[in-house]
Amino acid sequence: YDDPDDCPYPAADELPEDVQDIGAQRVQDFIQKTCWPTIDLIPSCANAAFVEFARAQYRALHKAWSFFGCVSRYLDELPDDQYDLIIFDCPPAIGYQSLNAAFAADVLYIPSGPGYWEYDSTTSYLGQLGDAMEDIGEGFGPLAEDAGLVLPKTYADIRVLMTRFEATNPLHQAMMDAFRNVFGADVCQNPIEMTRAVEQSGRFQMSVYEQDYRQMTRETWKRARASFDRAYDEFKATVLKAWTASEE
Repeated sequence: YDDPDDCPYPAADELPEDVQDIGAQRVQDFIQKTCWPTIDLIPSCANAAFVEFARAQYRALHKAWSFFGCVSRYLDELPDDQYDLIIFDCPPAIGYQSLNAAFAADVLYIPSGPGYWEYDSTTSYLGQLGDAMEDIGEGFGPLAEDAGLVLPKTYADIRVLMTRFEATNPLHQAMMDAFRNVFGADVCQNPIEMTRAVEQSGRFQMSVYEQDYRQMTRETWKRARASFDRAYDEFKATVLKAWTASEE
């Protein structure tokens, strides 16, 4: 801008001091390599909650900021071949982080346990997310258009994945029926079954695919692997279908 007064963004010295202290950093600075050469990640931490406060402060200074589209705008700047798939693992809360992830996503894949409270939490969260997206679509159209964002937000697919499921447990069966009564065919056909391998994954900080089968009975290990393989195959088919549709 020729005249700084015309710039809609606040100057650096207008930002709160705790935000200025972070310094100028690129998103790329937070992306970490892993032991798998084709997988990168951005690790989370307790301080990530600070984002909620920093964004609220920044939004108060910059009324024209499309707060819900930060991640989407960043991803649009990446080369098409930098990543095939980007997965957002968000807290089940309607905050700046989860709104940005939901707005940037092409597919929503929501895991939920088979308990009543998890059912109540999942249905409430999705209802609140839908309301938030509707409010953004109705109230921020011109702002989104100026930022190159498309409203209303739509998804190629929305799926609910049941986890820690026990097929022989009547309560789990009843909750599966309840999910299907609400979400119908959007509930994944292949739940992730509760096995000893799943129980130990958190304890040993290892996925089912990394665990040593000698730490459990061979049948338990094979059943856990088969459950995850079926769930992954369904997930892969969902992603490929959405991917193909986006290129048409």
